[in-house]
Amino acid sequence: MTDDDFAIQLGARIRELRKLKGVSQLELAYDMDMSMNTISTIELGKISPKIETIKKIAQKLNVDIVEIFQFSDMPSKDKLTRKKIESLSRSLMSENLEFIDLVIETVNILKKAQNL
Repeated sequence: MTDDDFAIQLGARIRELRKLKGVSQLELAYDMDMSMNTISTIELGKISPKIETIKKIAQKLNVDIVEIFQFSDMPSKDKLTRKKIESLSRSLMSENLEFIDLVIETVNILKKAQNL
């Protein structure tokens, strides 16, 4: 893997985690005391952030630093599935626990029905 490939994969992973956490580039930039352009440039793999910056990003996104380096070679179908699940997860964040439990029960019933 070249340095450029690494920077691209690192940036894509940071973007993936940021979106998973429902954080905008602007919010992350503000929390990191950086410009939004710098965050965008990192996510596009045009620059490689220093390890201290990566540590701060992990802290701001509330993830273990190891997660940032867990690159994914998922096919695009899996990425689409992940995006849909992430979207559903974000939509449930503001719901109460009883509703979330009901959604989980419903999903389990649907999964069992599909296997019949």
